[in-house]
Amino acid sequence: MWLSRRSRGSDREADEVERRNREFVEGLDLPGVDSVLDLVPFMEERFDRTIRLMPFASDPSDPDSLDASAPCGLWLATGDTDYVFYDTAISRAHAEIIVGHEFGHMLKRHRGSTPQTTGDLGGLITDIDPATVQLVLGRTRYNEPEEFEAELVGSLLQEHLGASRAQVSAEADPITRTLLR
Repeated sequence: MWLSRRSRGSDREADEVERRNREFVEGLDLPGVDSVLDLVPFMEERFDRTIRLMPFASDPSDPDSLDASAPCGLWLATGDTDYVFYDTAISRAHAEIIVGHEFGHMLKRHRGSTPQTTGDLGGLITDIDPATVQLVLGRTRYNEPEEFEAELVGSLLQEHLGASRAQVSAEADPITRTLLR
């Protein structure tokens, strides 16, 4: 996967984490959709909460938006709504990886090891009352177990989409159907 096995621990531990999370994702009964972004209704039903995708464009003229420590994705939870922020100044594929990662945090019910505040979010949360925020998880450090697990689950969600698209494509294409008989 994306992190070296050395940074995660032994090969056996890494294989076990991957096996557990693969079983977890396979057990989700995910719908066949074209994009991780299309999983919002599934996630809303699973958690009985509103989920709002919040695309934002980083500003190259703002030195803070180019800071490597600034999150490129963020999950912010209020009492009844989950907000997933992702940067649109990147490719759609990268944006989907970021959203998948944040969905991974949600699915695994991560709460973060370091409390974060809304103070550093600037204009991202203009429509959200900071007093209602219960959780902020920003995607900045990748060497923590929850970050690795969220990245793994996000990758497995992408893998599911690829398998789902391939199956639909094979079923829809008459030449492929003929060859597969």
